[in-house]
Amino acid sequence: MQAWGGFAVFDQPFIGLRPFEYSDCKHFFGRDNELDAIEGQIKQSRFVAVVGRAGSGKSSLISAGLRPRLERAADRRWHWIKIRPGEAPIRQLAMGLAGLTGKTGDLLEAWADRFEVLLDKSSFGLGEALALIPTLRESEGNSVLLFVDQFEELFSSAECQDSLDLVTAAERRDEATEFVCLLLAATKSPRLPVHVIASIRSEFIGDCARFHGLSEAVSQSQFLVPGMTRNQREDVIRNSVQLAGGQVDPVLLQRALNDSNDGAGQLPNLQRALMRYWERASPCCKHDVNNGDYATSMAMT
Repeated sequence: MQAWGGFAVFDQPFIGLRPFEYSDCKHFFGRDNELDAIEGQIKQSRFVAVVGRAGSGKSSLISAGLRPRLERAADRRWHWIKIRPGEAPIRQLAMGLAGLTGKTGDLLEAWADRFEVLLDKSSFGLGEALALIPTLRESEGNSVLLFVDQFEELFSSAECQDSLDLVTAAERRDEATEFVCLLLAATKSPRLPVHVIASIRSEFIGDCARFHGLSEAVSQSQFLVPGMTRNQREDVIRNSVQLAGGQVDPVLLQRALNDSNDGAGQLPNLQRALMRYWERASPCCKHDVNNGDYATSMAMT
């Protein structure tokens, strides 16, 4: 962190093209209404599908918005697991569960191996694995939130692809089915404090019908991520720069808002343009954002 003109200035208040992570939560602005809605949904339903276009901010909304909110909740303690299914969803789930033990290195892998055996053995394996985690057994009021990011990876792994032999393709389809069964069984059990959030790109929503019970679960509790309004985007720009001790030129602000909209990919593009401006403005004494530097940054996106 640097100091400019008496302000505390963070190195970079904009994150560029990547999604917001939990560690970026201080710089996550503009989604209060959406967070109010999804927080209510996750407390009422054990399975919530967060649906939206690519670049609409699904992952950011959950990781940098919802997670900090739930951690501040006084009524219960939330234990967080974030995974991506990839080509081995059962192993990814086992590793996520192992992370709740607080172990690292070889001990972490050993716990993951143990959990993977339980998950493979039964559709109730998720509950059996959670029962073995000391921090969940030793105190009451615990809930587990499993965030399955980019859930649509499960659909591609379940497809029979030309690049795979028939045996491998069948194994991947079976594992994807088993993974879905584990999630649905856990969220239906009254004894398990498990909530699942699955982020799904909207063009894949019809693929949920491939798995028994998944379409019903998605239909019962679904949150469609809206595009950000002009006022919300203004909050993002103003609050991020102010948090970093900088100032925004009014002309630049209006240009940034005019150049962006609620179209696909606009949010990461706006972040990228502002990130590049900030890098160009770093040698300046006050980080004053001006229209000329922003125009250069926009041209580079």
